[in-house]
Amino acid sequence: MEFVVEDEPDPSDIELLEDEIRVVASAISGLGDERELAVFVREDGRIRAGITGWTWGDACEMQSLWVAPDLRGQGLGTRLLALAADEARTRGCTQIVCFTYDFQGPELYERLGFEVLARVENFPSGNTAFWMRLPLS
Repeated sequence: MEFVVEDEPDPSDIELLEDEIRVVASAISGLGDERELAVFVREDGRIRAGITGWTWGDACEMQSLWVAPDLRGQGLGTRLLALAADEARTRGCTQIVCFTYDFQGPELYERLGFEVLARVENFPSGNTAFWMRLPLS
């Protein structure tokens, strides 16, 4: 056996690890399989904005929210989060969690009802990271 440190791992190797973790977690928890969740804004076949995450049992995690720079400030992020929350509710989720940074606009999440669960200063240096949660009713 050998240990190899890689700074550009093959995406399929990362996917293998994530898949194996999901299999074990699903079997042990009894919550069923994780399901991907994505909402995209497309224009002429190109993705111009989107949000991705997953649902598992009664939980949802939003992992990526992006809006093209020329479309920012038009409420697309709010609409994407609302549609993702609606789908999470449909899937039986009772909460959404997300991880974000101070430079990514945590104020948007707070305006939509997310609460800050944890804040990590200087992660990375000069920045603040937040774990946030939105209870779904």
